[in-house]
Amino acid sequence: MEKAIIVSRCSTNEKRQDVSRQSYDLENKFSKVYEIVKKLEYYKSGEKNEKEIDEIIKYAITNDIQHILFSEISRIGRRVIETLIFIENCTKHRINVHIDNYNMNSLNDDKSENMMTKIMLQIGASFAEMELKQTHSRLNSGRAKYIANGGRLGRNPDTKLTKEQILEKHKDVIKYLNQGQSIRNIMKLTTKSSGTIQKVKQTLK
Repeated sequence: MEKAIIVSRCSTNEKRQDVSRQSYDLENKFSKVYEIVKKLEYYKSGEKNEKEIDEIIKYAITNDIQHILFSEISRIGRRVIETLIFIENCTKHRINVHIDNYNMNSLNDDKSENMMTKIMLQIGASFAEMELKQTHSRLNSGRAKYIANGGRLGRNPDTKLTKEQILEKHKDVIKYLNQGQSIRNIMKLTTKSSGTIQKVKQTLK
């Protein structure tokens, strides 16, 4: 059975997203097809994850990984050029990149480059970048309107909580973390965002 790794990424501002959901869905689908040797999960903007992407390729090469599984193309990154460079590097090392929502593989069964997939991934990556630019445009427009109406951006200096205050405020999250519950389950049980749960988790360390 060929070896595969699952890569799951969420941006830090995706408050209702959870990397464990991506991993769970991919593992559930492919665990009988490939030997899933590792699940790489992280929260980082798709515009600033060059370091993580480089580490993923290095890990795959070092550990003789044949397949890298993503739930969708935007989880690789949000910039077209970086996404295509990643896939090109994987192709060079005969590592197949699977994009699950398109059901696409960057390599054919004989490890040759899948040209149809290459074209489709270029299109998909372009749309992912376009979507990001539109989101930025809407956010900037909203900020400008808010400021024009007298609003003030930035955190109020008095709202920064100490470590003790964070732990006191989120006792429910701590309880479920101590039980070994997944972030996804804790989100459901507490209705708190994944970012909040991650913050509490980091505070406990």
